Amino acid sequence: MKYYEYDGEDNRSETDIYSSSGRNTEDSFEDISSSSPQFKARQAAAQQKMPDIRSKTHKKRKKHILLKTAVVFVCLLIAAGTAFYAYAYKTIDKIERKPLDENDLGITTSDFSSVRNIALLGIDSRDESGSGRSDAIVILTVDKKHNKLKLTSIARDTYVSIDGHSKDKLTHAYAYGRSQLAVKTLNQNFGLEITDYVTMNFFGLARVIDYIGGVTVDVDEDEMNELNRNIFPEMRSLGVECPDLTAPGEQLLCGGQAVCYARIRHIDSDVERGNRQKEVLMAMFSKVKSMNPLKLPKVAEMVISECETSLSTSDIMSLGIWAVIFSPEFEQLSIPNENIPSAGKTIGGVWYYTYDLDTARNEIYDFIYELNYYSPEAVAEREAESGDE
Repeated sequence: MKYYEYDGEDNRSETDIYSSSGRNTEDSFEDISSSSPQFKARQAAAQQKMPDIRSKTHKKRKKHILLKTAVVFVCLLIAAGTAFYAYAYKTIDKIERKPLDENDLGITTSDFSSVRNIALLGIDSRDESGSGRSDAIVILTVDKKHNKLKLTSIARDTYVSIDGHSKDKLTHAYAYGRSQLAVKTLNQNFGLEITDYVTMNFFGLARVIDYIGGVTVDVDEDEMNELNRNIFPEMRSLGVECPDLTAPGEQLLCGGQAVCYARIRHIDSDVERGNRQKEVLMAMFSKVKSMNPLKLPKVAEMVISECETSLSTSDIMSLGIWAVIFSPEFEQLSIPNENIPSAGKTIGGVWYYTYDLDTARNEIYDFIYELNYYSPEAVAEREAESGDE
């Protein structure tokens, strides 16, 4: 430190003053020139801190970019989903609708409130006019509790009561009164509480199967021979492509072949025919699930052009979205079966399938609600209990 003494004139003389410690105070100022050791040390320390600062800044920028990318992706996904939903809704909304008279459906119970039963009717309409008999009769049960879709096929030649037509084959109910009477007949004879239906022409089904690339089914030797000798030639005469099969076993069938397979009945029974129809339906569902989603609207358009239903567009969309998201398991039941004593019977010169309809009703109920009342174990248990009394 320097102290200036005033000598009375406008001149100043410099006197060195020492601190009380005896050290020259000028020495307390560091040399901060670029060549000094102190400067170099500070510079090195600053350089060591710079990577950390840059790293933190880089991470923040990276997180910001990722966040923006995620937001953009979600927005695009929502936009695409909304557009797809709108397109699907518009497409499905074109389906031909004929609502049922809910006051004339023959429903007298409320046992199926936790599931939804829908009648699927395959129409035997070779002139593609939409008239004819219900060649396939399948009840689709939507069971969201167990995440299952259950298919119950009922023999079309079943001897039942048809309102206004006495007793006749179940398949004739559609011919007499279209979907309204077909659904009413199912409800009255089997207690199913059906309020909706879907019909589809078999010729249209063949075109849909061709579009999705065919379906894979297991064809045994008897089925192959029946197809090649009798059914394929008949369908070819109607202009439907049906190449002969060269060997039995699991194989890919085109639309015409698959429809013919679903129509086989003379080698075994009407019940087995129903099983084949369900096999084709499940194979179609499996194939559609694995398809490119961009092709699904076209599939929907093709199916819709061949269908008639009482379901609303919202109902169809809701069921479709649930099926795609949750991928429900398929289960199937045939009526009649080994638990239901049945026999073929000629009445008035006409052959019918006859069996106890109350037993069939209980069988369907147990299948849908998974009670297994008619399983061998349950029957044995009840017999043992009755023997102890």
